[in-house]
Amino acid sequence: MSQRMPASMSTHQSLSDLIEGRLSSRYGRGELARLATQLIVEKAPEVESRDARGRAYYEHGAESGQGWCNGVRTGRPKTAEGMIEYAAPQIAGRDEPFRSDIRGHLY
Repeated sequence: MSQRMPASMSTHQSLSDLIEGRLSSRYGRGELARLATQLIVEKAPEVESRDARGRAYYEHGAESGQGWCNGVRTGRPKTAEGMIEYAAPQIAGRDEPFRSDIRGHLY
């Protein structure tokens, strides 16, 4: 059974592999810039949703109305390096609907 992890952890591993030479890419620096941008774009909404819920990724003990993670929503903003696909967490069960301020600035 695989362990659930935030999207940014997978992107971080790919970025580390590229830097350390375990992942080769014919695009070189462009791939490095793309992965670094993807990491930032994924990490920021994860932190924002963590703050909104009041607890870490898959941490139990929610107070009523704080909500829970309900999968991810993907996006594809255009950049100088092309489209960058990222995943941002969805939150359900909150008293007030969660809207990511960061995600709104990507388009």
